Amino acid sequence: MDNRLELVQDLLRTGHGTLLAPAAQSAGLSRAALGKFVADGVLERAEWGVYVLPGALDDKLYWLQQRAKKIVYSHETALYLHGLTDRSPLRYTITVPSSYKPSRTVLAWCKTYYIRPALLDLGKTMLPTGMGNEVVAYDLERTLCDVVRSRSKIESQIFVDALKRYPLRRDADLGRLSAYAARFGVAKLLHQYMEVLL
Repeated sequence: MDNRLELVQDLLRTGHGTLLAPAAQSAGLSRAALGKFVADGVLERAEWGVYVLPGALDDKLYWLQQRAKKIVYSHETALYLHGLTDRSPLRYTITVPSSYKPSRTVLAWCKTYYIRPALLDLGKTMLPTGMGNEVVAYDLERTLCDVVRSRSKIESQIFVDALKRYPLRRDADLGRLSAYAARFGVAKLLHQYMEVLL
């Protein structure tokens, strides 16, 4: 049991406090062993197939993406990860290819947008969660274009704050924003909003 406990601790360190069942099984731990660790109070089940230390906060952004590799954090969630809004999303916002069917777990935690596969990768980047794990999300400019495209489904205060904060960022790239806006057909609309707000 000591060797398995050390293995669990190593896996938790690697996952920044989160242990996923597939990673545990790849390392040689059975589901029965994980169940025993839960029964003994060594681990706590945060969700089916997701384990954390008792009382620890689990990184839902990280484990959701580990369970559904095709999701990209977008819209309000990407705004939050970029610091363009202070509001932590109640439901995470993701974008997936139009042909993809997310699992029930993902659908329960996320508001889902579907897009043509050809546009899925445009603006993808890696961002840290609050727990230190890296997740796939859209860059600043793609996020703003998505927000403008979906403005009727986003709270107006979040939308306005993001557009006001963006130009103040050192990493703002107006050339990239313009190129993305043209690609998504929102260049004129984005320009109008920026003129009014700035």
